[in-house]
Amino acid sequence: MSLWRKGEQRALPTTIDPYQITARPFFNNWSGEIVTETSAFAHSAVLACVTILADSIASMPLQLIRTRGGRIEQLPTPSVLLRPNDRQNIFEFIHQTMLTLAIHGNAYIYAPSGTNGVPIEMRNIHPNAVKGIAENENGTLTYTVGKQEYSNKDVRGIHWLILPNMMKGISPLESLRNTVGMGLAMDRFLAQFYGEGATPSSVLETDQSITPEQAKQIRDNWEEAHYKHRKPAVLQGGLKWRSVTTSAADMQMLEHKESIIRDIARVYRIPLHLVLGTGGDSQTYQNLEALGSAFFQYTLLGWVRRLENTFSEMLPAGTEVRFNPAEFLRADLMTRVKAQQLQIMSGTLTPNEAREIENLEPYEGGDQFVMGLAGTALAGIAGGDLPTLGTDPIPPAR
Repeated sequence: MSLWRKGEQRALPTTIDPYQITARPFFNNWSGEIVTETSAFAHSAVLACVTILADSIASMPLQLIRTRGGRIEQLPTPSVLLRPNDRQNIFEFIHQTMLTLAIHGNAYIYAPSGTNGVPIEMRNIHPNAVKGIAENENGTLTYTVGKQEYSNKDVRGIHWLILPNMMKGISPLESLRNTVGMGLAMDRFLAQFYGEGATPSSVLETDQSITPEQAKQIRDNWEEAHYKHRKPAVLQGGLKWRSVTTSAADMQMLEHKESIIRDIARVYRIPLHLVLGTGGDSQTYQNLEALGSAFFQYTLLGWVRRLENTFSEMLPAGTEVRFNPAEFLRADLMTRVKAQQLQIMSGTLTPNEAREIENLEPYEGGDQFVMGLAGTALAGIAGGDLPTLGTDPIPPAR
């Protein structure tokens, strides 16, 4: 066969492409909408879910700790964990990292190490800027960013879903193209429907033949008599008035829009009451505390562990970075007071440690343990009538 002569061509089966990119290469999904990292934010559910994740994790304070002799010591926070670079504070940096992870499923951080083992700076790299990832013979990774190559000592990768032998994680944006595209298509249809205003609110019908001039006169007379007056209508000449209301198909479209919101919230594991979705408005004040704890445990904890491990690998050995989830696990005031009272009376907490939990200043003598449970020997503060239980070997730094 001649090289210049085309042979038989068959359509590529769409079953081998779960995202239907081969089926509709221009739109990359079946909805006819172009879904990108920018256009996806036009869908309220995507914007709500992604920003809830980013805001929640970026709001948690970072702590640097070290374990020595079975005791956890809190260390001063290095400056790079307060201001990662000259353009961002730590909130903005973590927020941007989470946005990239939630949309692309991958996040890359440029963090060259300094002489003390702490990164000089940290900057986020857009996943599209990472042109290639190669594994060297010694097992290390090389990242190609633009025309430059960096080792995994300078660039760290964080992945949401990644399978064995894969260099990049699965992108939620790619997986949800049809779902997000369908939601965008519905929003566009409704916007055009109401923007163009082609459907009238009511219709005047007649079986008789009328001229365009007569139709215009009847319409004008109707508007003059009833616009903002709500007077009783008197019809003659075979005229009939019919109201144009929302059809059952329109109601089904609204229900389908809610199902898309539930699908997106389900993927990101965001409770429906946080995105104001249908089915999420039945929560009460009494169970909101349990919901906050469940939200951290089943939604945020996995993201937090990924970031903690990555940040800890950038620091000297023996030190770890931890997010403090106290605000999500914080009970109401009465519950906290009762719990702290029991811990103080059982010798688990000192009074100053309990005051520190409530962001109150310590008082002199408050670092000593006090025990006062029924059936046990009572203890008190130094200088009192009762013997003390002593203090921490190393009082906690405040």
